[in-house]
Amino acid sequence: MTASGRSSKVTLISDSQDSVCFACPPGISILRAAKNAALELSAGCMQGRCYTCRSTLLKGSVVNSRPLSRYAMIDPANLGNGKVLLCSVTPTNDIIVVPEGPWETKRT
Repeated sequence: MTASGRSSKVTLISDSQDSVCFACPPGISILRAAKNAALELSAGCMQGRCYTCRSTLLKGSVVNSRPLSRYAMIDPANLGNGKVLLCSVTPTNDIIVVPEGPWETKRT
């Protein structure tokens, strides 16, 4: 959670897509916050074990948004080389992330 208890700004960037930003409330996973902002990101199990939502954290920091899955072999907030799992982490400040998969805006 941020020191002030406020939402963090999440910016997704990619070489092949326009950047997008959305707010991530304290304690909510980045993937859940993206869904709440009408964005669909690549995801699978939503439990931190399939690695489909693996992304590179370029700026800022994250912590686990829930206890580690009993299937998790590694900490979703620190997979090494700046990699994180968006389904299992929440930002502690404003962040910039490069998802490995594409994203799209949900149509209503």
